[in-house]
Amino acid sequence: MIFRLEDDADQQIYAKCHVDAFSFYQSLSELLKHLKEIYEDQNLIRKCRCKYVALKQLNKSFSSFYSEFTRIFSFLNYDDITLMNDIQNKINNRLQNALSVCLIKFSSLDKLKIFLQDVNNKQRVNYQLRDEQ
Repeated sequence: MIFRLEDDADQQIYAKCHVDAFSFYQSLSELLKHLKEIYEDQNLIRKCRCKYVALKQLNKSFSSFYSEFTRIFSFLNYDDITLMNDIQNKINNRLQNALSVCLIKFSSLDKLKIFLQDVNNKQRVNYQLRDEQ
């Protein structure tokens, strides 16, 4: 294998790049995993977990809330079921109420997002109409 690495990364993997090494890399994914363990910003993951726990929609629009939600969970290794359960506790009360009376079981996060966007848009139109009267 030929690598184009510099400085520390080169020094970290050099000893394990030779076939005659005691424990050499079996695959490229193993090499990348090793580098990720060394260089991944653990503080970033920790900060994202904290932001994820604290994230609430409150008075934000659903689209801005959801974009922040997806940005944060892209750094975390949560499955769709966990995300679908969590988002129900993070949306505002109006959307929580609409979701609680809904009899639909959502099979994916995307379907749940589409439903919540639709409800949010309808509620916004209703509030605008009510305010105009």
